Amino acid sequence: MPRWLSFIVLAVLAIAPPLAYWIYRTVNGHGQGFNDFHDYWLASKLVLQGHSPYDLDALKALGEAEGRVFVLGTGYSYLPPFAIFIIPFALLQFDAAVLSFNALSLVLFGLTVAGWIRWAHADADGMRTAALAVVAGAYPPVYGTIANGQANLVVLAPFALGVAAILTGGRTRSMLGGVAVGLAGVIKLVPAVVALPVAIGRRWVAAAGVVLGFAGSVVLASLVVPFAASGSGGLADLVGPDAYFTNQSINGFVSRLIRDSDRTRALFPGAFDPLVVSLALAAAFGLATLWLLWVARSELATRRGLSLAMALVTVAAVAAAPKNAIWNEVLVLVGVGLLVAVLMPDLRLSRLDRLDRWLLAGWLLGAVVQTYLWEEPQVLDGKNAVFVTLIQSAAFYGLLALWAVCARHVRRMRT
Repeated sequence: MPRWLSFIVLAVLAIAPPLAYWIYRTVNGHGQGFNDFHDYWLASKLVLQGHSPYDLDALKALGEAEGRVFVLGTGYSYLPPFAIFIIPFALLQFDAAVLSFNALSLVLFGLTVAGWIRWAHADADGMRTAALAVVAGAYPPVYGTIANGQANLVVLAPFALGVAAILTGGRTRSMLGGVAVGLAGVIKLVPAVVALPVAIGRRWVAAAGVVLGFAGSVVLASLVVPFAASGSGGLADLVGPDAYFTNQSINGFVSRLIRDSDRTRALFPGAFDPLVVSLALAAAFGLATLWLLWVARSELATRRGLSLAMALVTVAAVAAAPKNAIWNEVLVLVGVGLLVAVLMPDLRLSRLDRLDRWLLAGWLLGAVVQTYLWEEPQVLDGKNAVFVTLIQSAAFYGLLALWAVCARHVRRMRT
């Protein structure tokens, strides 16, 4: 098969699972509300009207004027550059806008998966690469991203391709890769954390690229539409306690222990301040991750060492990020991709030891269980309250299992 055709096949195989499930759910009466895309679409409309996208009252009023029904929540919670990026979609009617955005997301996802496989597993058997593309597309948060009209697949593309460029080497390619990662970090902060192992590994050009991509886009946006940053100080509220079941992070787990939510009951009502405890645990988790990087710092100058280090910080950032919905876990695919590229470049599972297999299975199981509970909440009706509260952090437990895989291999680099 020609290389260009195999590339297209891989892209289609990656797109097929979420697209097929989207169609299946829709024709069976479970249409998507694309809730999060409302915030993007309305925020960009506000920018076009000369208003701040962070004005909750204006966002709500515009949504009502447009006849849109959605959960407002914290409103637009991204930096200004993303609101500018969405402007072309804001010029369309909502249905056309969200379908176009999701189509773009799926195409970018397919191309990213195909490109990554060709880069990381060029010598692997064709059937194994095909299976990997299908598994990547079947990862539940990919569909969750589409169902909620989220931006994760758009972010995944520059994040993954930027990381690959940094690892490939060369000053120009490393700089461009860093810029791509920085641009991804403007939308979702998680990608920007890879600057830490890059800097520890003394890849200064790539680290500078991350800073340039991130800070440069923010500065440029502030010059183009200076009013867009007005009221952005409210973004600090994102670190507050949030017991909502979709919050699969340290913040969400701790908040559900202390506060009731629409689906769970607190196990220790009011026993302590969830904000203080969640921040303390996140800090401890971050320090543990940093310690692992520092101990292995001499290995971060190598492609293998930097790959494992970037995988570790990516997973850690997703688990520690406050109010991190399950569909945001799409970004850990970069970490998993790096891990697989290092541990099993030929895609043979036999290269993994038993503990790695169990931990990776735990990661996948957590995402599957959480997605099932999101779509079929009635299965928990009448169940023990303690069990219900604890099981609603299934995807978070899976992230911890994935972090453990990364941590043990980073640790092994110094033994």
